[in-house]
Amino acid sequence: MKKAKRSFATRRVAASHMRTLITGSLQPVAGDLVLARVDKLGNHSRLELINGRKAIMFPGDEIIICYGNRYAPDQFEAVIGPDLGPCDLVAGGGIAACELSRHDRMIAPTKITPLGLIGDKFGRRLNVWDYKVRSDDLRPSLPIVLSLGTSMNAGKTLTATSLVRGFKRAGLKVAALKITGTGSGGDTWIVRDAGADIVLDFTDAGFATTYLASVEMIEKGAFRLLNHAAENGCDVAVIEIADGLQQKETSELILAESFRSMALGTIFASYDAMGAKYGVDTLRAAGHKVLAISGRLGRSPLGVREAEEATGLHCYSPWDLQDGALGPVFRARAAEKLANGQSNNPYLRRIAASSEAAMPVGVDRTHSHQLRIDFLAKVARELILAEFGEVNANGSLAMWPSPFGSILVTLPERSPRGTVPTLMSVQAPVELIEAAVLAKSRGVLKSSLGGIVQALGYPPLPTARMSNLLNETWSMLEAADHHDRPLQNALEAPPLDAHDDIDAVIMNFSGLFNEHADRHAPLGRA
Repeated sequence: MKKAKRSFATRRVAASHMRTLITGSLQPVAGDLVLARVDKLGNHSRLELINGRKAIMFPGDEIIICYGNRYAPDQFEAVIGPDLGPCDLVAGGGIAACELSRHDRMIAPTKITPLGLIGDKFGRRLNVWDYKVRSDDLRPSLPIVLSLGTSMNAGKTLTATSLVRGFKRAGLKVAALKITGTGSGGDTWIVRDAGADIVLDFTDAGFATTYLASVEMIEKGAFRLLNHAAENGCDVAVIEIADGLQQKETSELILAESFRSMALGTIFASYDAMGAKYGVDTLRAAGHKVLAISGRLGRSPLGVREAEEATGLHCYSPWDLQDGALGPVFRARAAEKLANGQSNNPYLRRIAASSEAAMPVGVDRTHSHQLRIDFLAKVARELILAEFGEVNANGSLAMWPSPFGSILVTLPERSPRGTVPTLMSVQAPVELIEAAVLAKSRGVLKSSLGGIVQALGYPPLPTARMSNLLNETWSMLEAADHHDRPLQNALEAPPLDAHDDIDAVIMNFSGLFNEHADRHAPLGRA
């Protein structure tokens, strides 16, 4: 075993514990370490080692890998076989299973023959579960931000990585966690390079892969990672959940109350506008606070506009997220949680008080708090008119709280209902305010305004009144001299040669986080 190439998925297991080879009539289980021989090279011709290097394999090589089930729509579906018979290497991080299906771009998997399970000096099989981080699995108090998406390669990892950069600019200590997927180091190296203070994934929680693992166990594994991050001084954690919302474990995890209540919010990565619309609607129906959309969608200005009009949310590019564009949203969400029963949470206090000074500050509407206050004042006036009719100068004045400061509004002189305006007891959602103020078309602004009106407890405004509100707010935003600028969230890319593999180009991370890199280069996952 000393000469065998050892895979990433086994990295937490101490080499000194690998003392025996267990053979015979055995049924492997997820996470068992196995010594296998490479018989015939296929889709994976390289094995990711424990240090991240992708070593070339040759027929006859011996490799130390893990048994695990795999779910990857762009690659393989595979499950653990009933015995130690010949099987497949279904992931470059070192996962052994029997292929059930594969994407038609994939060639057959590399064929391997297990030589035996790896055991300790007493002949007990070694399993990655026994080498998980030792933090407890009680529900943590560390706030999280979720990076979810439509599918593999929708841009979740790039979104998570960019969020890490944004939090670092705000002076926070941030953990980057991936809590589901198939054991591989690619995503962990990326977020580590982006500056994450703590980088952990499900393999650190004791899973070689999470496909077919119980959601309760995955949840407890995530708690363990979050508590470990908190013990090491982190203020916030960015969590990526693999695959799309239709994947078995993901579809169940998004229903977990724990993640919803711990989250400042969710950023949703999508390929296209329809995926963004479906994903945002699904998450909202499950009780999630969706703060923004991002992902490969951002390569298309038309796609961005469609998605923003369909969801009422702003589509942020990776550069926006890295520059801290969501900082005001996160601070407002932390303040909201502090005011609603979590006043003793020190992490929320640090996020709410985090700095904006390190983020680019301009005079345009991108960073103008006053513009947001003026915008909300117009919204408040129109809603009060819709609720009570005309408001004259003799009405009393009151302060309406907002995420950007209190707004002076004129109340009706007398109300037939004898009540104050509905909006006085509600704060407008900061993510919808941002989407409206950053809108680059009237259609997007109208969609965001509709979301704000609904969130403030009002029915849809009559057509004439909504038209008036739309005209007033659009004129104000035009005056901010921002709407004529090119779409900042549309990532332009050079034309591709007909022979280029679009996915290979999208998945090239080279130079991505170099401040002098060409920001118009193709972006995506590794």
